[in-house]
Amino acid sequence: LSILATDYIYGDFSSLGVIGLGKYGLAIVEIASQLRKGIKINIFTPSQQRMEKALAIFRSEGIDVSPKDSIKKICEESEVITTITKAKDPFLKLEYVNHKRIHINAMGSNIPEKIEIFPEVIKASNLIVVEELEQSLKESGELVIAKKMGMLDMSKITL
Repeated sequence: LSILATDYIYGDFSSLGVIGLGKYGLAIVEIASQLRKGIKINIFTPSQQRMEKALAIFRSEGIDVSPKDSIKKICEESEVITTITKAKDPFLKLEYVNHKRIHINAMGSNIPEKIEIFPEVIKASNLIVVEELEQSLKESGELVIAKKMGMLDMSKITL
């Protein structure tokens, strides 16, 4: 769904960065490679063991990926960034994404205690798309903290 939503919101794109290679991150890479033939897929996880496992899976499925050694590199080399982690501390900084037009699918924060994106990124965003407004304002860690800090412009949120 995130790939289709990105097509609708962002438009055509040729590179995807996936941060987080748990089962959902793996699935996003697999689906993206099927839906967008020829797309450049950059991947990152801080776990060397998880990276090696992911690379073995992708090789066995014939999926071409480009592992990166930092989140900053993912952002520099990707038009679309998908975060799908269990992070409790933000890691996606404004300085990483403020250099060009970028689309972010922040998927890992589904409880207020999980935050992948710094509030400054939320503040700088032109558009914030959520599935359900009331639920997102209660459960999305990024939106909860940005709102508490006065960095959430409600007029930028759409369904």
